[in-house]
Amino acid sequence: MGRAYTAGFRLALRGWPLAPLLFAATLLPGLISLTVAWTWLSGALDNALASRTLLADLDLNVFVDLLVHHAERFSELSTGGGLLLVVCALVWIWLNAIAVVAVTEDVPVRAAAGRAAQVYPTFLSLWVLTVALDAVVAGGAYGLGQVLTGWTAESPDEMTFYWVVGGCAAAAAAVVLFVTVVHDHARIHSVATGTGALGAWGWAVQFVGWRQGRALPLALSILSTGAVLWVVYQTVGMLIHTQSTSGVTVSLLWGEFMMLVRAFLRVWNFAAASELQNLSESA
Repeated sequence: MGRAYTAGFRLALRGWPLAPLLFAATLLPGLISLTVAWTWLSGALDNALASRTLLADLDLNVFVDLLVHHAERFSELSTGGGLLLVVCALVWIWLNAIAVVAVTEDVPVRAAAGRAAQVYPTFLSLWVLTVALDAVVAGGAYGLGQVLTGWTAESPDEMTFYWVVGGCAAAAAAVVLFVTVVHDHARIHSVATGTGALGAWGWAVQFVGWRQGRALPLALSILSTGAVLWVVYQTVGMLIHTQSTSGVTVSLLWGEFMMLVRAFLRVWNFAAASELQNLSESA
């Protein structure tokens, strides 16, 4: 596992342009949604003083006024937001395909972009399958929690409810983690071998489930690295004074840097998983 961890880091460093690409992809939807929301607010409030008030203060009274007097226009905002969400999801699948192709075949970003377009249908199918499974897991955990809390409602121990809810949440998180790791390995295997979505998914379930016991610990190690970096980010952020314009600017730049680090961790995860598959096949 350690060899895949370090080799994945080196491969991610070699493919460093992928991190800014993924970072820009996460930043752009936020800017677009901000523009759409502000345009809608200006139209709904007819460029009134309230719309300018929101620039400096998120006054709750303004939002109450929107809900009471402009509720019929919320459908416009929700429709625009829904379309933006769908477009962003479709683009994000393609960007992940670029990252997987780049680290799996060790090619430049431009070459990976063309290859990613070829494997896009497979990646889209794998994404739909993963989202469906995650939804089933979340629904199953919620339903099981409802049943168990109903059965234990008469328990004299007030902690029983929290144990039930915590246990269901922990079980759902473990299954979602397994599905996520399977999804990553299925995408890498599909690129490496040209296997279709269902074939790649079945192979990845076997690989992560019992053939390669280091797959889950490897994913957890990179996840733990991200958690450590998040603690560092929060610690440094607490030292930045935001009472001045320069402090706010530094705080925003520090937050954007953390988003760039998270993008690099994503590439690192793909690279380490790809290296693990290569080591497994070599063995």
